[in-house]
Amino acid sequence: MTELQWEKSQVLPAQTRVKSGGRWKFLAIGAVILAAIGYLLFSSTLIGARYYVTVDELLGDKAMHGKTVRVSGAVDGEPVFDPATQELTFVVANIPNSNDEIREQGGLAMVLHYAVEDPDATRMTVIAHEKEIPDLLQHEAQAIMSGTLVEQGGEMVFVADEITLKCPTKYEEDVPEQVTG
Repeated sequence: MTELQWEKSQVLPAQTRVKSGGRWKFLAIGAVILAAIGYLLFSSTLIGARYYVTVDELLGDKAMHGKTVRVSGAVDGEPVFDPATQELTFVVANIPNSNDEIREQGGLAMVLHYAVEDPDATRMTVIAHEKEIPDLLQHEAQAIMSGTLVEQGGEMVFVADEITLKCPTKYEEDVPEQVTG
């Protein structure tokens, strides 16, 4: 039988070199991972700060035309559904995107009311294909829509792929006469 002998002096220096080099690699990889996590947290915070654009911002920025965006507005008037074309049409008025500005104006119910009553507020026609009128889509409701701003017949129209509504009855205690009227 053959006897094997191990020499510690030859094995230990190589392990020591691997360990010190491994430490630097571990620290470098850890720093890259921490930087990536920091970037993701920072960028998601910025995105969350702007959940949607306003009607004014959308109509005023030609770079957003034809691109998928999320926009919010106050529903002005009653929506119309055409069963022949399966097309839902309604108008939204501009509302602010700043929570501080909404608070200053008396809350969301007041902002929605003022937006539809203001004859100078910017308005935009919204069209949604193959969507029936949702129960909450009514005058002075807040509509948050994802879609694309396009030109149809010489007019800028927002073609909505998705419509989310904030229930106006949620704000009933703030301004009861607006919601029940």
